[in-house]
Amino acid sequence: MRFTVLVRGGLLGWLAGAVLLPTSAAAQTASDTARVQRLPTVRISGVRVERFAVGSRRFSLDSLALTTYRTGTLTDVLSARTAVYLKNYGPGQLASITLRGTSARHTAVLWNGFNINLPSLGEADFSLLPVSGFTQADVQLGPAAATYGNGAIGGTVLLSSDAKWGKGWRGAAQAEYGSFGLGAGTLEAAFSNQKIAVRTSLLYREAANNFVYYTQEFRGRVQQRQENAALRQASLSQDVTLRLGQRSEVALAAWLTDADRQIQPGIGTNNTHAEERDQSRRLTSSYRYVSQHHEWTARTAWFEDVLNYRDDVSGLSESRVRTSQAQAEHTWNVAPNASVRLGGEAQHFAAQVDGYGSQPRTENRYSGFALLRYDPRPRLRLSLNLRQAVLPDRRPPLTPTLGAEWLALEAGLHTLTAKGSASRSYRAPTLNERYWRPGGNPNLLPEESLGYEGGLVHTLTAAPAHLRLQTELTGYRQLVDNWVQWTPGATYWSPRNLRQVRAQGLEASTQLGWQPGAYHLQTRASYGFTQSVKTQGVASDADPVGRQLPFVPLHTAAFSTDHTWHGWQLSTTLTFTGYRYTDASATDYLPSYWLLNAALGRTLAVRPDWRLQVLAQGYNLSNTAYQSYQNRAMPLRSGSLSLRVLWR
Repeated sequence: MRFTVLVRGGLLGWLAGAVLLPTSAAAQTASDTARVQRLPTVRISGVRVERFAVGSRRFSLDSLALTTYRTGTLTDVLSARTAVYLKNYGPGQLASITLRGTSARHTAVLWNGFNINLPSLGEADFSLLPVSGFTQADVQLGPAAATYGNGAIGGTVLLSSDAKWGKGWRGAAQAEYGSFGLGAGTLEAAFSNQKIAVRTSLLYREAANNFVYYTQEFRGRVQQRQENAALRQASLSQDVTLRLGQRSEVALAAWLTDADRQIQPGIGTNNTHAEERDQSRRLTSSYRYVSQHHEWTARTAWFEDVLNYRDDVSGLSESRVRTSQAQAEHTWNVAPNASVRLGGEAQHFAAQVDGYGSQPRTENRYSGFALLRYDPRPRLRLSLNLRQAVLPDRRPPLTPTLGAEWLALEAGLHTLTAKGSASRSYRAPTLNERYWRPGGNPNLLPEESLGYEGGLVHTLTAAPAHLRLQTELTGYRQLVDNWVQWTPGATYWSPRNLRQVRAQGLEASTQLGWQPGAYHLQTRASYGFTQSVKTQGVASDADPVGRQLPFVPLHTAAFSTDHTWHGWQLSTTLTFTGYRYTDASATDYLPSYWLLNAALGRTLAVRPDWRLQVLAQGYNLSNTAYQSYQNRAMPLRSGSLSLRVLWR
């Protein structure tokens, strides 16, 4: 529990301060030196959920990275700044994440504490998550269902927009134009004092995506122009937080997205003029009360996800899923070195999907959890988290997570921390897997995983030189059992619990920050070695064991630099994606590729409260011909130019 003293006229400037007010002459008593003293206003901050994520590897996307891609999506930021692999079907097309050798359905995506994976598919399309919709993005790798719930097997992506207090009025507007008909604009406004914080963000983005690509035919290399890949995307996000006295607050948030996009056909396939309309309406509310030793929180959410698909062959297919969620939790700070959080969650799904038949499908899911953080020694931190879920017709096993961190060395400029965790996680079958007609299987078992990880973190801090270097090395291993696989039958495909998959690997990263004066340097390098293979299957499963799973690269790497100096900004990113098999027998594959991006910008102070920022960005500067997904063309060299106006 952290205590924050807020003083009038000080850095935080609360409404009431710790100013000594002399009593008025009329109010003086016999002692004319008596004074009335107003005590400092105390606000007690809440306990964040990452406090209970001891021993797990976690990283954040910094504000500069999010600002650089403000008109883009989460796909753009993760692909350029991290070694995370996203299977991308084309610019603005479906982008599916792969964390630690698992599938997109094994990554939980949370916004303001609620899972926003599409209930019908069980995953999130990262190209439909505009960066303007949030201000903070964190990624926790590895299984953590005890902490974050369903689907957190490969990892968890956490999106939020925390209130910034006492900032007054702020605003920004940006216009961007680029290759292949790209046009985008954002408008942001925010206000906060010590009582209320409001943020509004609008985005519009469109692109023709009529880029040139090359194919290899019997007559040689042939130039083609991409067809049927245009998109239009809009987003509105609204956050309001109101403090009720010193110990409680109410927060409301809305995130509305609308994407109308043509579906890019595969190379060499017929253009069926496929198009898709994706709309999401997300509303959340929360109430929080914090005392010296206790914190009570209640949250509610209502989501509506619409996915309508049309092509010349199949016609129109419509899908609408409404999700209602409620969460309640209580945190007790037992002692300065111990905290306990107890809570529960309920979800209700109502789906009207053409593939389920004429009748709507409803489903309820529940879970209860307990999170414990205990620091028996100043250098030793422990956590034990438990969650039990209740699903329709099935009850997954109890999913515990045990984590530990030990400050092994603290000498001079150096610290060395050893950490590790062991976790059991689960994934509930999706609505499509249970109810699709024909082929849906209501008897599917939940997928289960058992994972371990351990690592070292070394930090070098040289305060006089404003230098900080942090290096982390992590090894992990996990088994996913009852892995669901869609298999062909006599007349249709059906999902079954067919196999067990083992994922193991190494992750290394280093980050350097140096600010000797006006110049500021940030560099990051990361590497991932991922081995993900099927270890067991049933007799009817024809896929061989011991082969790397399709579309899981064995090697990925990323290197980025950010330079700022007297209003100038230069950013570079270099990423490597290793070869990926495209079939279960590990015979056909897509070759590896490097991608180089760069951005150069200049910020000018026009007036004391006004700034202009010009930013030129280049993508795939090496003009590499590559494919992220089989037979889906990607653009060659391209660029964009943006102008951003910032107020205060």
